[in-house]
Amino acid sequence: MAWARKPLAAALAVALLLGLCRGDVVQFIFGDSLSDVGNNNYLKKSLARAALPWYGIDFGRGMPNGRFCNGRTVADIVGDKMGLPRPPAFLDPSLDADTIFKNGVNYASGGGGILNETSSLFIQRFSLYKQIELFQGTQAFMRDKIGKAAADKFFGEGFYVVAMGANDFINNYLLPVYSDSWTYTGDTFVKYMVSTLEAQLKLLHALGARRLTFFGLGPMGCIPLQRYLTSSGGCQESTNKLARSFNTQAAALLERLSASLPNATFRFGEAYDYFQDIIDRPYMYGFNNSRAPCCTLGRIRPTLTCTPLSTLCKDRSEYVFWDEYHPTDRANELIALETLRKLNITVVNNGTSG
Repeated sequence: MAWARKPLAAALAVALLLGLCRGDVVQFIFGDSLSDVGNNNYLKKSLARAALPWYGIDFGRGMPNGRFCNGRTVADIVGDKMGLPRPPAFLDPSLDADTIFKNGVNYASGGGGILNETSSLFIQRFSLYKQIELFQGTQAFMRDKIGKAAADKFFGEGFYVVAMGANDFINNYLLPVYSDSWTYTGDTFVKYMVSTLEAQLKLLHALGARRLTFFGLGPMGCIPLQRYLTSSGGCQESTNKLARSFNTQAAALLERLSASLPNATFRFGEAYDYFQDIIDRPYMYGFNNSRAPCCTLGRIRPTLTCTPLSTLCKDRSEYVFWDEYHPTDRANELIALETLRKLNITVVNNGTSG
């Protein structure tokens, strides 16, 4: 039936070229639970899934959709503000060539890390290397549909987002059940992460990525889970120090790659200090709680996920954190806007709906 595919391939190729002439581009997103829009919900053995209420309560119809949040992710909001379509999850059964062409693809997976060994206790998750492998499959699929030249142009014009690294600390280095926790010091582990990331970003460039933004880490020592593990209830400064060290080295890496790789515009986006200020002075930003999650199981802490048995805070817009790990929709919007500001990216769409 190869003859039957030719009219479709020709039509898609023409539509692609017309779209690119108008400036239409899509995103390809690689990340963890901060960017996952449903991939892990299709990984039935995964222990990191946002498949139950109250996840998604402030998004669309209010049902769980795979986002580890009450509403939108930072990646959702950044793309919205740039006027870009939201890419669907790679594992979404409805994903086809036309959808990829119009919207791109999101490969992000809850628990995913830069390192393959990260979050192995979750059983199923896509590491960054696995996500890149899936992206290569997408490329082969689109080349078959629209031809190599049109596909290469399509992928070369896309925006690429990579947002990873927190799990490599929270669900690897900082847990003694993982061998990395006793194999490396903090400094050598960060270097291991950054050298692995360098190889991954170079691979993406070799696969056609030319416009790429890597999102750095926030003050992960201040997420509710980390605070609960301290005797004082304060932020874990040693964990935040690891995040800052990683950000410094990752930023230098992105600058170096952008200068050395042909036709590459690789940028580092972060809002670490801004997010820290929200946590330190929540009332200045309209929040009244930056210590505890909105979704809890009464007095039982930590509750590692939000469930139908959980109790929600009275006003979700007044909490910085949704669960033990993830910010709320409103916090995500502030973080996204600050990241865009620091990248000098003009906001073209002020819509805020889910």
